[in-house]
Amino acid sequence: MRLRYHTIFFDFDGTLCATGRGIEHCVAYALEQMGFPVPDEAGLRRYIGPPAEYAYIHFAGMTLAQAQKAVQIFRSLYNVEGWKESELYAGVPALLRDLRAAGATLLTASSKPEEMVRRLLKRDGIYDAFDSICAAQGDGPGAQKAHILRRAMAACGLKDPAAGVLVGDTRFDLEGARAVGMPFLGAGYGYAGSAALRAAGAEEVADTVEDLRGHLFLWDAE
Repeated sequence: MRLRYHTIFFDFDGTLCATGRGIEHCVAYALEQMGFPVPDEAGLRRYIGPPAEYAYIHFAGMTLAQAQKAVQIFRSLYNVEGWKESELYAGVPALLRDLRAAGATLLTASSKPEEMVRRLLKRDGIYDAFDSICAAQGDGPGAQKAHILRRAMAACGLKDPAAGVLVGDTRFDLEGARAVGMPFLGAGYGYAGSAALRAAGAEEVADTVEDLRGHLFLWDAE
């Protein structure tokens, strides 16, 4: 069993951790406080993955100023309560452990605020599995997936993006990988779903965490 990619970048929400319940709860609260209608569960799910300001502007129709206020309201609740309503996907710790044992360099590349990514990784006991934690530092362009990937590549000294892979669960992850020229592996068990990722152009999609192994490892013939 050998590594297919020696440098692996992981999205967080919907890839390593099921954070949807807490995010949806806090999005609904922010929309209510801003006087905007609260969509159904499918509508709320769209807010998981993209940069926060982008989501409120494009999904709720807010102005930039309104979106910035909504993000503040969201975080005021999420930082106290919402972050606790999450759990690692089954199989993630074992997968990370096996990748590390095989010699992989592991990094996060998340549009979630970096402080929160660090908090959750520490809570779930997988913080030390990663060589570097890269995530959003503020909102706006700095929260775009391509920008975060470029920072992550610099952090680990990866010169050729084609030598790494981004594992993510939404089209925003796919588009970020494309923007920097990096292969993409879809986490079909996450919030967009396998069908949506394939429709967006993902060539490789894993339907479960365990299925990721077949894309990240090369299995030597016996």
